[in-house]
Amino acid sequence: MSKVRVSDEPIYWGLFGFGGMVMAFALPAILLLMILQGFGVDCFNIFSLLSHWWGAGAIAVIVCATLWHCMHRIYHSLHDVLIHTTRLHHYVLYGIAFAGSVITCMMCLGWYYFILKITPFL
Repeated sequence: MSKVRVSDEPIYWGLFGFGGMVMAFALPAILLLMILQGFGVDCFNIFSLLSHWWGAGAIAVIVCATLWHCMHRIYHSLHDVLIHTTRLHHYVLYGIAFAGSVITCMMCLGWYYFILKITPFL
């Protein structure tokens, strides 16, 4: 009787698909708001968005999902440039995505805490 090898690829493909959906739906709206703000239209304030838990969470989800999507695409695109991927590539690229996700969540939590707790006293 042979053992079935358990793969972690479905997790990464799921994060890839989720990141692609986030990029398809949320990123164009965010870019439009940032372009409008660049032209002086005051329709978007990142600090007011970060002052609510749902706004900070939404920014964290958008950035983290996009990061996982991009790292998974880079990992599988290495074959196109004739680089055979090894476990080292796997650990480095997904490690970057994980570290970036942790940093993003900590920064959003930090900004939420700073805006909510400290700025009323300023």
